[in-house]
Amino acid sequence: MSRATQVLIAAVFLLSTSAAFAEDMKLGYVDMQRALNETEDGRKAKEKLKKDFEQKQKELDEQQAGLRKEIEDLDKKRTLLPADKVREKEAELRVKLEKVQQTYMRHQQDLSGKEQKETQKIFERMTKIISEIAAAENFSMIVDKSALVFAKPHLDLTNELIRRYNNPGGKGGGAAPAAPAKPAAPKK
Repeated sequence: MSRATQVLIAAVFLLSTSAAFAEDMKLGYVDMQRALNETEDGRKAKEKLKKDFEQKQKELDEQQAGLRKEIEDLDKKRTLLPADKVREKEAELRVKLEKVQQTYMRHQQDLSGKEQKETQKIFERMTKIISEIAAAENFSMIVDKSALVFAKPHLDLTNELIRRYNNPGGKGGGAAPAAPAKPAAPKK
C-alpha cells in the first residue's frame, strides 16, 4: 500500500471518528480505470495503443525469429566449423541478442510514454468532472476505488462520471447535472 493511500485512509478514519463531523460528511468513490475503459476517448486511446503494441510486437517477433534461425544454423554447423569460427559466430549472436533486448526495452519505454500521453488528458478531464460532481452534490470527498478496501455500492459515482464524460455537450468538462423530473400530478 502506498504512503499516499495510507495517509488517505488514516484521514478518512480520523475524520469519521467525530460523530458531529461525520454527519456532515458525504463520501463517494469512482473506479478511474473502469471509467477510462468505458469512455469514448478511453476506448479510442486503448485501441490506438493496441495498434502501436501490435506493430512493435511484430517487429520484435521478426528480430527474435531471425536470431533463433541463426542460432539453429550455428548449432547444426558447430561440429563442421573450426572452434575460432564458432566463437566468432557466438559473439556475433550475443551482440544481436543484446540488440533485440535493447529493442524490447525501447519499445516498452515508448509504449509507456505513449500510454501516459494518451491517458493524461482523459484523466485531467475526469478529475474536472469529479470536482463538478462534488461541488454540485456537496460531496466532502471522492476517492479512487483502487484506494478502498470496502465501500457500499451506492457510493460508486463511476457511472455518473462516464455519463458526463461521454456527454457531447460536456467536452470542456462535465455537463451540469440534469434537473430531476417533476412527478406528474395525480389525475382526479
